[in-house]
Amino acid sequence: MNKKKCVITGSNGYLGKQLSIIFKKAGWDVLELSSSNKFEQFKFDLKDVENFKYDLLEKCNLLIHTAYDFSAKNLNESISINVNGSEKLFNFAKKKNVEKIIHISSLSSFNKAKSIYGKTKLEIENVSKKYGVINLRAGLFFGGDSKLIEKIGNICKKIPIIPLIGNGNFKLHLCHYEDLSNFIINVYNEKYFDVSKIYYCCSKTSVTFKQLVKKISNNKLTIPVPVYLIIFFLKMIEIMKIKLPLNLDNLYGLILYNNEIEFENSDKYKIFFRTL
Repeated sequence: MNKKKCVITGSNGYLGKQLSIIFKKAGWDVLELSSSNKFEQFKFDLKDVENFKYDLLEKCNLLIHTAYDFSAKNLNESISINVNGSEKLFNFAKKKNVEKIIHISSLSSFNKAKSIYGKTKLEIENVSKKYGVINLRAGLFFGGDSKLIEKIGNICKKIPIIPLIGNGNFKLHLCHYEDLSNFIINVYNEKYFDVSKIYYCCSKTSVTFKQLVKKISNNKLTIPVPVYLIIFFLKMIEIMKIKLPLNLDNLYGLILYNNEIEFENSDKYKIFFRTL
């Protein structure tokens, strides 16, 4: 019996790496695409999609697009790299008759998004529709070696009192990578799929940022820091070209995302998305 073939972009990123492991364990033939092109991976760069060996998409059952280039300095550059690169990939996939294409989007993606990341993801969603791409808006990833959770954890280890963004009461919806992979497999197995809709992949029960920090730090003391002070500080850091684990766009993506989540489209696939 022939194995199902899954191609995953961004396979050196947190999510791409986790999905590659899970699909291999499930018996799929997984082709890992990455801009860093590590051992047993194939070169894929959103800045240079024209030179991608799209024959790799031959007889592909499932393409999962997680790749995103964070090097862009502004929205126009991000659209030029991420939106145009993604559209070229979708076009290649359609020409190669890939059975199903999934784009992993974000809760930061909505019409009034302020972050470059959220605005870019929304544009990718918009251009993807004509190629029959299924868009999944995922929550804040956790489980395994989640980068954002790891960053917060590292900060919590180094200081006795944890600064909060504002009062820390803004809500977060989480997405465990195992739950997302189960959702993707259910989507693949579905014969008919409405690509015009958005599917939310996250916990229905939200947690506050304060609850998240308390959990990660083992209940260390916290102190609220006004959001405007954090924004001012991060702007100054950007001007000085100093790199921090959290930048201004990360902040906007974290505290400003769509709270009007509609689970109706996702509920039919009967995947429970866990929370903390």
